[in-house]
Amino acid sequence: MKKILLMLFALCITGVPFIAFAALTQKDFIGCSSYGCTYNIVWDGWKGYLTLGPDGKTGELTQSLPSGGPKYFAVRYKITLNPQDSVEGMQGPGNQKPSSLGHRIVFWVDFNNTPKNPKDDQRFDGYMMTQTKDAIAGVTWWNGIPFGFYAYNKTAPLI
Repeated sequence: MKKILLMLFALCITGVPFIAFAALTQKDFIGCSSYGCTYNIVWDGWKGYLTLGPDGKTGELTQSLPSGGPKYFAVRYKITLNPQDSVEGMQGPGNQKPSSLGHRIVFWVDFNNTPKNPKDDQRFDGYMMTQTKDAIAGVTWWNGIPFGFYAYNKTAPLI
């Protein structure tokens, strides 16, 4: 116990900041501009741009293909979720400790272009970085197999 108190005292007098976690808000995910936020996104090697619209529900994924111009896919999303929140029957990926940070995002991409059939949309489940609020990392599934993804805000430096 004495060692812990001495370490805390040393941290206080050396000026090392304590990291505080603040709950994220809708603005952290989509408040970049009046058009929402656009992220560079990579999922299992595929690359594109993910735009989360300002309405807090819909957006778009744009993918440039070598064989032609860009392809556009509809996106629907839910933000400021907690790991323990169930979204369409699933909690957040990983071992969850209940929190109220609101840093989870779930979004679905309609790669099949079937707007009347949301059941065939590909699900992405991730977490926003709570300190920098400029990147998201998580998991997606294709044919029941998990794959990683990451996305970072186009306007923020990567490092």
